[in-house]
Amino acid sequence: MKVLIDENLSPALVPKLAEMGVAAEHVAHIGMSSVTDAQLWLHAFERDQLVLTINASDFLRLAASVELHPGLIVLRSQGLSREEQWEWVEPVIEALLASGSDLVNQVVEVMGPGKFTIRDVPKR
Repeated sequence: MKVLIDENLSPALVPKLAEMGVAAEHVAHIGMSSVTDAQLWLHAFERDQLVLTINASDFLRLAASVELHPGLIVLRSQGLSREEQWEWVEPVIEALLASGSDLVNQVVEVMGPGKFTIRDVPKR
């Protein structure tokens, strides 16, 4: 599993994901902090990376506009501390790794620690 973390989330998630065996990058570490969401989406798509963000509206729209994408994980809350972000993300990653499933054309919407749903992204 490969994950690209949007700038609205903490770079501290990168080493935590690495400890779980997940290849993660934060946009700040790869010089993409000021790019548009569309540019970030294309970068992730070209590298087969899931996008992890709190920016649901823009990324759900981008996901719905393509026939195929590697997936999206959206935290449905803003203002979370980096510890809270990890509490929300860790159970999702554990579940995905345990199931061995990918998120092709799907979104995980995370509403709290251990509270998430996985669904297909409807096409426009």
